[in-house]
Amino acid sequence: MDCHCHDHDHCKNNTERDEKKERIQSIAFLVGGALLLLVAFLLSHFDASSFKEMAWENFSNPAFYTSLTFFSFLIYTIDYLVLSYTLVSKMIEEIRERNYINEFTLMLVATIGAFAICEFPEAILVVLFGILGELLEDFATEKSTRSIKGLINDMPLYAHLVKDDAILDCDPKEIPIGSVLEIRPGEKVAIDGVVLQGQSSMDLSSLNGESLPRDVKEGEAVYSGSINLSSAIRIQTTKAYFDSTLSKIMALVESEQEKKAKSEKFITRFSKFYTPVVVLVSIIVFLVGYGLAGFNWQGENGGEEWLYRSLSILLVSCPCALVISVPISFFSGIGVASRFGVLIKGSLPLENLSKSKVFFFDKTGTLTNGNFVLKNKVSESFLTIAASLESKSTHPLGKAIVKASDTPVLPVENFLNVPGNGIMGDIEGKTYLIGNRKFLLANGVADFAEEKTPYKVLYLGEKNGPLLSSFIVVDQVKKDAKDAISYLKEQKVKRTMMLSGDDENIARAVKDEIGLDDCHGVLLPEQKLSHIKETMQKETVAYVGDGINDSPSLLASSVGIAMGALGSDAAIEASDIVVMDDDLRKVAEGRRLARRTMLNVIVGVSFAIGVKVLVMILVALGFCGDFAMVLGTFSDTGIMAICVLHAMSLMLYRPKYIPAPKKAK
Repeated sequence: MDCHCHDHDHCKNNTERDEKKERIQSIAFLVGGALLLLVAFLLSHFDASSFKEMAWENFSNPAFYTSLTFFSFLIYTIDYLVLSYTLVSKMIEEIRERNYINEFTLMLVATIGAFAICEFPEAILVVLFGILGELLEDFATEKSTRSIKGLINDMPLYAHLVKDDAILDCDPKEIPIGSVLEIRPGEKVAIDGVVLQGQSSMDLSSLNGESLPRDVKEGEAVYSGSINLSSAIRIQTTKAYFDSTLSKIMALVESEQEKKAKSEKFITRFSKFYTPVVVLVSIIVFLVGYGLAGFNWQGENGGEEWLYRSLSILLVSCPCALVISVPISFFSGIGVASRFGVLIKGSLPLENLSKSKVFFFDKTGTLTNGNFVLKNKVSESFLTIAASLESKSTHPLGKAIVKASDTPVLPVENFLNVPGNGIMGDIEGKTYLIGNRKFLLANGVADFAEEKTPYKVLYLGEKNGPLLSSFIVVDQVKKDAKDAISYLKEQKVKRTMMLSGDDENIARAVKDEIGLDDCHGVLLPEQKLSHIKETMQKETVAYVGDGINDSPSLLASSVGIAMGALGSDAAIEASDIVVMDDDLRKVAEGRRLARRTMLNVIVGVSFAIGVKVLVMILVALGFCGDFAMVLGTFSDTGIMAICVLHAMSLMLYRPKYIPAPKKAK
């Protein structure tokens, strides 16, 4: 199974439907563009002067139907109908979502106005550029409509059910509460339960993001999605499959993904007020002018003249500059971000990133490297002994000690691993132990005081002898983490906070080292989600994470940012933005670029609207005379060209917080 939907066929059909719509849109764009070129070719090679005098009265003349003008009109009409099919279908989709006034309504109203006054090329260009803008944005956007494969791959396909001294491989969905399951080394736990028999170490990184395993013994809880590392255990299930921890994470992911899909784009929100205002102004101009003319239709300044002016206002309002320059601004911003290793999945994440005032961070793998290192200095001889013992173990803390030692390991005899406590073995005739304080004291090591540190500590001692040394092991903070937080604060971010599944004391130590405003530790995915949703009631929130457990938070936040190099497939699929090389400074650089992009959009839109309003006033007051159409065309296509150039100026963006990307030779 590689689809996160409960109904695989339904999900597959949705994907196929989306792909079909994109194909139709692309074909309409190509056909529409070809027909427009055909008319341009005909008018440039034949006498088409009469076409410029096109009026609806021509249809009463039988000779009109054999003229080049009529033939060109026919092609224009077919072209418009082909292109407007995608326009109308998208408008209907928006209306079904109760978004009654949208950018497609805006284009339809403007193009009908342009057609009414025989400005056919203008009408077609509006729709053509609208489709082009959609295609550009789709090209720049990596939509997360496919399954969250990493998460699904972590769902166990079967469970070992113990029944009447036999072991059966069963579908986890069919196992009732209270059943006994056997979990073998290297296998994932299918359903939440309590250990009945045995003890082992469990990797909970899929659930809490922490790389340090948790030791479990009889009577202690285990959670679905965790991995059994060392010994076979038997558990009694305490929940049904669909109520278990990993299933709940899946449900949270699907729920948050559905909510986020309903968010509106910038151009949609803008058109909600622009469209009705333009239509209302056009109607008012006609009614007021017609009234001032004494409701006379013919004659100078009659109703016919005022209808022409009101339709000219609709032409002036044509959103060419908006429907093409706004997507190009976002397209440019997304393109620039990809050059320095930040993948942004569309215009909405870019906009939300620019507005984000609160940044939440996961700890392990995001702010820290996820690999343990030895923090304190230890005698070389004691380090060699400890490394020799730990070389027999697979525990992450032990690996940090082995890595810290530069000397060859010594032979170890009578090695013994006591899960949850420590290990022991004979080296050169003496028995050494390394583990927690309780383990050493139970084996005769002289009493000693614990290290005062929030980090993990292993103690090395000689059996029935003295304590030899202590080893403080930490998950090292990323070298650029402190700079990244500093850069975000430079951009006036209100608050930076860490949400971690790790110990509260460790979380606070990391928070102080990096310079975060606050932190919370010992959090499960649903608890992280609660913090995010509470904050989102007041602020726009960005969440930065890398693990499967981060998927619900990445989806629930206003913008989810996955650290991609070490990040899980689930986090990358669930996120809106992916930082490809785990350089945290790129989070701050991405926000700076997003703010620059939004400024570019707002300046372009303000300029276009300003010019259009000025031209509308001149047209309404009759100052333009016979030049109304010429001025209207300039205010649309001319301003569009200026806005497009302005939008593309983003391609000249230079990073501030990271080195500029090298140009390909």
